[in-house]
Amino acid sequence: MKSITNKLVLLIAFFSVFIIEWYTPIHSDDYRYALLGLSFDAHLHHYLTWSGRIVADYSSTLLLASESRFIFSALTALVAVLFCYIIVKTPTGTLRWRKYDAAIFTLIFVTFWVANPNIGQTVFWLVGSANYLWTNLFVVAWIWNLYRIQIQREERTQFVMLLLGVLAGCSNESAAPFVVGLAALAVVYDFWLNKKLQLNKCLYFISTLFGASVLIFSPGNFIRASGLHAVNWYNKSILERLEIHLSERFFNHLALIWISYVVLALLGIIFVFARKKECRFNKFNLSIIVLMLLVGVGTAFIMMASPSYPDRVMMSTFVFFLLAISFLVRELVNTTNKQVLNGVYVLTAIVCAVFIWSFSLMYAAYTRVYQQDQVRLDVIKSQLMQKKTDFTIPDFHFLKMQNSGGEFGFFHDPAVYGEYFGARTINRKKVNFDYSVLAAGKSVALNDFTTVRYNNDGDLMLVSLRPLEGTLHFNAGGIATEMPMSRWKFAQINNQYWYYTHINKGDVTNVTLAK
Repeated sequence: MKSITNKLVLLIAFFSVFIIEWYTPIHSDDYRYALLGLSFDAHLHHYLTWSGRIVADYSSTLLLASESRFIFSALTALVAVLFCYIIVKTPTGTLRWRKYDAAIFTLIFVTFWVANPNIGQTVFWLVGSANYLWTNLFVVAWIWNLYRIQIQREERTQFVMLLLGVLAGCSNESAAPFVVGLAALAVVYDFWLNKKLQLNKCLYFISTLFGASVLIFSPGNFIRASGLHAVNWYNKSILERLEIHLSERFFNHLALIWISYVVLALLGIIFVFARKKECRFNKFNLSIIVLMLLVGVGTAFIMMASPSYPDRVMMSTFVFFLLAISFLVRELVNTTNKQVLNGVYVLTAIVCAVFIWSFSLMYAAYTRVYQQDQVRLDVIKSQLMQKKTDFTIPDFHFLKMQNSGGEFGFFHDPAVYGEYFGARTINRKKVNFDYSVLAAGKSVALNDFTTVRYNNDGDLMLVSLRPLEGTLHFNAGGIATEMPMSRWKFAQINNQYWYYTHINKGDVTNVTLAK
């Protein structure tokens, strides 16, 4: 029974990510990195002129080279599960499944989902996941191994750990300095404790320093830093940058992961109760909790050095808060106190309830976005068949989710989109309605130049070759309805005029347009 439960927990986590990723279209910088390809020369040029994130850039292009939705979804889900699994296993110093791991993994995974600062861009965006999920997988794998080496007092040098050090050091700009710092701390701690330097940890420190140097001292980073926005930032004094960062960015970004603070606070209450019950705790692990929290805050503070601070960058901060949660909940379940365990189970159940709500909203939103992408692709195909080289597609429109962090990025480079699809430029136009009904709805001809599209969920659209005026009369779900065209939401996409409104659920019949 326990074996089935363990597998079921992992499978639910895997398919939760797989399903949403399956309905996530390629978008934003995915097209740019698909065009970049796997050529060494192309990546060298990219490194010299744009970015030092070699690990993330190669992860992106390798993933996109498959051109397989199944591979996109399966690998993203696998990486997300591995990421949470390693965080769960770090306090044990082993990867073997142990008692209470199912409960701890559940808490970590659902917290990873509902408290994520920008899950749409850190998980459900291929390039974003390569930059913030894949790279942080290397970070947590390196931390797990460092912790294991520390508690087992291992002195032999592992090649795998050297490789992980380079990958973790070359992760992203907010995490890399602290990976190096943790490696240095391990060296100093041993010297303070044993009055000697351990060769393996010195080598691990060097490997992380090398990886971080490759990332941070990329010529491309300096070229980007010469841009107008960056120059304006760097021209400010350090005190002025500090003031702006603390007053406008630091605390606002920390607020993005507020649910993780709630989880920590509730675990803290259980911890206080356990102390009163005279439960015993590992002091070293309690100090690790404090260290992880300090490092997490540090990753947010260090972004003072950057002229930009997108929400997705908070993923590196979030990683260390998840590690703190993992260490704390592990200490609590190790007490084996029934009341303490019940407290952990109740907390897990509460966060699971939030996760179910969040997932249902994301599923509804992403299935609609998937259909919207079919509409966009049809528009592109139609325009190319008409020999058009410059045209417009509608922007994505998301239904309401747990928060805006569920949305993937809306960045759009007209030239890159054009190059990918074989046009010159493909522009985007903001529409304030869900046009997925054009892909999945039923169709009724209104006249020779206008088509009615509707579904049973209450979405109604008119697609016309001419502007429409007057009042539309129709039956919706058996109820006679009339609606002036002036009240409809409207967007012109190339030579088509799109009108949208929300109506009663049910079939639409007897449609007429009166002047």
